[in-house]
Amino acid sequence: MRKPEVPSRGWRSVRPYVLLFFLLSAVYHSNLRPIASGDSLPGSLVPFSVWLDGSLRLDRFGPYIHDHVWYGWAVVHQSGGHWYSAYPIAGPVLVAPLYLPAAFVPALRRQSPATLISIARIAEKFAAVALAAATAVALLFLLRRLAARRAAWILTLVFALGTGNWSTSSQALWQHTFDGLAIVGWLYAIERLGDAAAGDRWYWLAGMCAAAALVIRPTNGLLLPALGLVLWMRREHVARYVRAFLLPALAASAFAAYNLAVFGHITGGYHRVPLNGHPVEGLLGLLLSPGRGLLIYTPAAIFAWAACAPRARESRMQHRPVVAASVAFIVLHFAFFAVFPDWWGGYCWGPRLLTEILPPLMVLIAVGMPAIRGRPLRSAFACLALFGCLVQALGVYCYPKGRWDQLPVSVDSAPARLWNWADNPLIRTARAGIAWEPYAILAAGVTGGPPAAARKLQQLGINPY
Repeated sequence: MRKPEVPSRGWRSVRPYVLLFFLLSAVYHSNLRPIASGDSLPGSLVPFSVWLDGSLRLDRFGPYIHDHVWYGWAVVHQSGGHWYSAYPIAGPVLVAPLYLPAAFVPALRRQSPATLISIARIAEKFAAVALAAATAVALLFLLRRLAARRAAWILTLVFALGTGNWSTSSQALWQHTFDGLAIVGWLYAIERLGDAAAGDRWYWLAGMCAAAALVIRPTNGLLLPALGLVLWMRREHVARYVRAFLLPALAASAFAAYNLAVFGHITGGYHRVPLNGHPVEGLLGLLLSPGRGLLIYTPAAIFAWAACAPRARESRMQHRPVVAASVAFIVLHFAFFAVFPDWWGGYCWGPRLLTEILPPLMVLIAVGMPAIRGRPLRSAFACLALFGCLVQALGVYCYPKGRWDQLPVSVDSAPARLWNWADNPLIRTARAGIAWEPYAILAAGVTGGPPAAARKLQQLGINPY
């Protein structure tokens, strides 16, 4: 078995990562539009509130959203005479430095809420692309420790172009977009726990990444029992448990305090969601349904089994902590969302709610590469990976054309549609064709300037909200 390569230092070693970042950024921008959602609207506005108003509140936008955006009641919350995002704000706050140029454009403060929302929707795509590309680069850095160089690059490209990192994370500021880097950092820190020369640095980093992921998206609290399992397997002393869990405890306390102050409940806007779904139905839907199944939209994920194969035993034992953490988090994540009543994740492309387990799946495939030998298995992996890339491209360049989520009846009202093999998102969206409108708007702008682009936007009836 070829030994995994530990990345060297210096510009020569950094250059491939920089080039990958810009290459992926170009690909992620190539559809010339954000594929935004109502869920991501508050996240796109919080950074503007930070720089334009010096506040985490959405007082500048809240009244307008409530009065003019049909789903406004679900995404903004009024409390004590102020307006807040109905979703956790840690992700938008952490990404706010990317919006620093907004603070140096005085004219922005004078714009109407409608205009600023339109600008925010455009800026949202740039921030999402930067985060998604950075997540893929960070994953490559991790995979280089787990597999040979060629395998690490291939798996990174599969993650970048054949999973929801392309069709979901890079297209809008979902919570999944914010937490990808934190989860990859958590996995990297666990992989480095055995480095004696680093002392306790990696225990702190594992805790810091878990804390960031938790406040970005509360379901990432499932990282903590997985981290606890790793520490137990390593028979660590109590002091290292403290180092690993101190920051998550502080972050959870701050998160709960904010939610109590704004929502009157420690879980914030999520306290009304009962976990009363049917576990078998949810699990099968998350894995196999043509509407949201992981093995339909990212079929290469099935090769995660390779980490448990006898041929991968040496690799598995060498990287035992990160394998255990990955398996534990994946299992807990599936168990949670299998009983989540809306396991399909509303209006979206593919298994959006499984976005967080994509990096751990890539880790398991990397560790299992010694078992994926011979032409049949390698050919099967290549075919499934390429099919996954085509499926994600369909979501990027065509979705939501076909309006499968809405027609003939909302999937939220009729979830049985998720099992319709004759009329599913893949077939309907492919038949609807490419969303050409962004290219028409760009062409109008190039030939006639911004006014012509604005007119084309109105002619096409595109609503930025």
